[in-house]
Amino acid sequence: MRPENEPGGRRRSFIEEARRRQIIAAAVEVISEVGYASASLARIAKRAGISKGVISYHFDGKDELMAELVVQLYVSGAEFMAPLVEAAEGWRAKFLTYLESNLQFIDANRTYVAALTEVVLNLRKPDGTPRFTSVDGEEPVIAPLIELLREGQADGTFGDFDPVVMAKIVRDTIDGAAGRAIREPDWDVGRYTDEVCRLFDLATRKGSAR
Repeated sequence: MRPENEPGGRRRSFIEEARRRQIIAAAVEVISEVGYASASLARIAKRAGISKGVISYHFDGKDELMAELVVQLYVSGAEFMAPLVEAAEGWRAKFLTYLESNLQFIDANRTYVAALTEVVLNLRKPDGTPRFTSVDGEEPVIAPLIELLREGQADGTFGDFDPVVMAKIVRDTIDGAAGRAIREPDWDVGRYTDEVCRLFDLATRKGSAR
């Protein structure tokens, strides 16, 4: 992917960033309609109301555009969640807010999540291996949650459990919700969120049965 700072130290302008987001949004819509394989740059350009050359100016081909689509969703999710988690008082409130805000973001961005899933399943490295399904790719997403759980244990908020295992269970629960939200357009994510928060609240308390 092109670096945020272009060669020579030039940062992309606000207008350039806005154009890149416009192209990514168009890619999401096209993937949602015709699937990853048929989401050509020409179709994406037509949806965005620009020429294919404009896409080529901002992205080094379809692979880079698709990779940036995935990155951008995680960035947008972090921008939505971080202020809410930071504003929550106490480690338990922060943990439950992490869960709730994750699921709220999925619910509000089902089309984008569906497009991201298509990209993750199809985008490949030059050697043919998946671009985004390695264990290393999970680390930046799960590390803050592990740290949150450890901090909560250190000050006595949470009980005795393996924070790495718990964090992975939480992430699997969130990822599973994303998959169900894609498959079931009318699925009540809010009700699911209430139950999930209740269950993990109980599971992380001191004296919880193990």
